[in-house]
Amino acid sequence: MKKLLSLLLATLMILGSIAAFSSCAKEDTLVCGVTIFEKMNEKDADGNWTGFESEFAMEVGKILGKKVEFQVIIWDQKYNELNSGAIDCIWNGFTANSSDNGVKRSELVDFSYGYMLNQQCIVVKKSNLATYVDEAALAGKKACVEGGSAGESYAKTVTDEDKIVKATAQINSFTEVKSGAVDFAVVDIVLAKNICGQADYADLAIVEAIELESEIYAIGFKKGSDLTEKVNAAIKELEANGKLAEIAKKYGFENVLKVTENIEG
Repeated sequence: MKKLLSLLLATLMILGSIAAFSSCAKEDTLVCGVTIFEKMNEKDADGNWTGFESEFAMEVGKILGKKVEFQVIIWDQKYNELNSGAIDCIWNGFTANSSDNGVKRSELVDFSYGYMLNQQCIVVKKSNLATYVDEAALAGKKACVEGGSAGESYAKTVTDEDKIVKATAQINSFTEVKSGAVDFAVVDIVLAKNICGQADYADLAIVEAIELESEIYAIGFKKGSDLTEKVNAAIKELEANGKLAEIAKKYGFENVLKVTENIEG
C-alpha cells in the first residue's frame, strides 16, 4: 500500500513539473500568426524565417526576453486563432485602420503602435491596364482578395459579392490574375510593388489611376492582453536606437516606415 501511495505521489509530482514547465515555456515564447508575405514574413532556402516583419518580431522578442515563433495561419481565421490562444498576436501586415464585416478591427483586437504605412491597390494584367481608368471600371468584374483582408472589404464596395474569390493568402491573388481566372486583385501595395513586373509576374501591373486610402500596419493582440503595452515599449526602443530603421532599409521599406501611437488618424 505504501509503495502504491509513493508511486502515486511521484507520478503527481512529475505531472506537476511537466505542467509547470509547459506554462513557463509558453510564458517565454511569443507566437506570431503570419501568412507568407514577400519581404515581410517568408522562409529562406534553409527554412529560416526572414523579412522585415520576422526580424522586427525577433528584435522585440529579445527585448521582452521571449523566444519568437511564427505560426502560419489562414488569414480569414486570424481572430479565432488569437482568441483560442493558438497564437499570441497577429503580426503580418495587419491593417489597423480598417474593418471586417462592418466592425472596426480596433474593436476586435488591441493594437500596438502603428509602424508602417500601406494602402490597398488594384492589380491587373498589363495588357488590360488601359481599361481601368477609374473605380467605376471595376463594377461587375471578377476580383480576387485574401479572405478577411482589408482588400476584401474594399472589393465588396466596387463589385458584386458573388464575383469575389477569396484566397487563403495574398500571394495567391497574383496567380489568379495571371491565369485569367479573375479580372483584378486587391492587395497591399507594399507586396504588389515587390511582385508586379517581376519574374513570373512580369505581365502584371498596379493600376495607378485608382488610388485607395492610406492605411497603417500594427500588431494585433487579444483584448486585454498585457503584451500590448510591453511590445509598444519595445517598438519605441527600437525606433530610438535606430534598429527598426535599419531593418526597414534592409528590405526596402525605409520610405514607408512610420511609428505612430494614433492608428485611427
